[in-house]
Amino acid sequence: MFCPKCRTEYNEGITVCADCGAQLVVELPPLKPETPELVTVLSTGDLSSVALAKSILEEAEISFIAKGEFGMEQLAVGPVEIQVNHKDQKQARRLLMALAEGRSVDDLLEPLPPDEGE
Repeated sequence: MFCPKCRTEYNEGITVCADCGAQLVVELPPLKPETPELVTVLSTGDLSSVALAKSILEEAEISFIAKGEFGMEQLAVGPVEIQVNHKDQKQARRLLMALAEGRSVDDLLEPLPPDEGE
């Protein structure tokens, strides 16, 4: 028996979760994949700006999507929207603002912690 809320396993015969009071089930439902909330951090019709922004975000190891990039490249319709996870938007905006202001992005990148093997 399993608690569908806590996902704790119980011995046969127990019907209620001791932690949250939920009715136990025989089988746990599959975990739903977490869907990130995407935020647009750049919208432009300039493909060179898109390429540079993508490079900056890749260097900072910030995951992104380039919504509308295919349409812009193939059909010349746009703009392209660079979208990142909500949790990464502050750093992404700061890095892309440096791009707009012509400042060095290297100074804005947060250093990665050293590997444990180093």
